[in-house]
Amino acid sequence: MEVKSRLHEAGKLAPMIRKNRLMTPGPAPVHPGAVAAAVEPLPHHRAQEFKPRFAAVHSNLQSAFRTEGPVGVLACSGTGAVEAALVNLFARDDRVLVLASGKFGARWADVAECFGMQVRSVPIGPGASFGAAEMIDAMTAFQPVDGVVITASETSTGAALDVRALAEAARSIEPDVAVVVDAITAIGAMPIETDGWNLDAVCGGSQKAFMIPPGLGFVACSARGWQRVQEDRDKPRYYFDLRKYGARAADGQTPFTPATSLILEMEAALSAIDEAGGIGALETNAQRLAAATRAAARALNLELLSAIAPSAAVTAIKIAGGCAPDVVAAMRNEHGVFVAGGQDELKPHIIRIGHLGYIDEVDLLGTLATLERVLGDMGHAVTMGAGVAAAAAVLDEASRA
Repeated sequence: MEVKSRLHEAGKLAPMIRKNRLMTPGPAPVHPGAVAAAVEPLPHHRAQEFKPRFAAVHSNLQSAFRTEGPVGVLACSGTGAVEAALVNLFARDDRVLVLASGKFGARWADVAECFGMQVRSVPIGPGASFGAAEMIDAMTAFQPVDGVVITASETSTGAALDVRALAEAARSIEPDVAVVVDAITAIGAMPIETDGWNLDAVCGGSQKAFMIPPGLGFVACSARGWQRVQEDRDKPRYYFDLRKYGARAADGQTPFTPATSLILEMEAALSAIDEAGGIGALETNAQRLAAATRAAARALNLELLSAIAPSAAVTAIKIAGGCAPDVVAAMRNEHGVFVAGGQDELKPHIIRIGHLGYIDEVDLLGTLATLERVLGDMGHAVTMGAGVAAAAAVLDEASRA
């Protein structure tokens, strides 16, 4: 034990040269170009020089959300973006079906109820599947249904839902049902086709795959969705009135004072995404990293929380013995690798490794090596190097494809 302890101490880097690595599912690492943009002198948001820069951000966001319509750029978190979608599409007493796929999916039911909507929340257990047949059953049981809220990538469980199949299933029961998608961790990790799938509203946030700090929320709508936004019904909204954002976007502006520094950071980050091959290349990167992480978990005899339909944005890995918080703390405190723990009842049982945005193969392989080492130090039966080797094999195969 003493020898192991000395080796462990010898392997630690001195704090002065240790690099922190952010491997959580959000906030995700900030791109260096965005860091540089953050210290630029701020232009006035109504000055002529700001308009083309905001217009460039808006155009790239349209590409990311795969829409030709305007994208609302809000100074808020992703939760604010979802609230904006709900209050613009639905009125009091509208009947809204919410897929409660985890902590964040369940939150949208609370938001809808806050505005007087009649809500049916459909719980989806961690790791459970939910497909078209289940959607048809849920829709049928709750008819008539005015809207459906789907969380494409549930950050709390590492599970993904097939948005296109679920939207089609919902509309097989109610052709005019409005579909709202929480894509906060999905954008940049899995394709979300706002226009192609006629999604009425798709919501995102800046601190995930967009590689800048928290503070901006985004709402994109299909043409059908924008028609609903324009409806003259009892929808109390002021700051989150998407009609105002759509009207001002055409002039390279926002209706209210924007988070100017964050928009400059978005300009830099979106330019980097474009140079790297666009949103599709970012999705491919996340998918490769996620597949490698799942292979590593299997090689280390660790179970995935969501093995049936795993998200490419984040992988949730079970840790036996209820000691997941200890693993998270050791990776952070001893090695500077920040992974996320579980939330609520999952806190003792899982760790979550993010794959969003500015993360590459070396980041992931280093994280997996750290996980192996921490598990070994804690007495878990792991074969050192097995997870890293399995992940590297997946990455090598993907690079040759």
